[in-house]
Amino acid sequence: MFVRRLLSGLLVAGLALGIAGAASAQCDTRFILRNASGVQVNEFYFGPSSDPNWGRDQLGQNVLPDGASVRFQSRFTGAHDFKVVWANGEYAEVMRVNICTMSEIVATKTGIEAR
Repeated sequence: MFVRRLLSGLLVAGLALGIAGAASAQCDTRFILRNASGVQVNEFYFGPSSDPNWGRDQLGQNVLPDGASVRFQSRFTGAHDFKVVWANGEYAEVMRVNICTMSEIVATKTGIEAR
């Protein structure tokens, strides 16, 4: 009886892991950063919300002129934080965005939005 329960429990756990793995495999972490702000974006940062550090500027030596867009992909799923820094030094952040349910970060005249 104990062996049957153990095997049953392992089977349920294995199925749960398989379902969770399939769900994360279906998460598309690609997104577009689009600049519709009227000001050049000089820096862009993103990463998992669980990481307290912004890390490196994802634009590197590049900038994002008004009206332009660029594609990115995160190596992680789940909640992400995003930050843009404009040429005038102002910045905006949007926090705890589920990267699996959005496809675009838009820099606007009033901040940034996840869509």
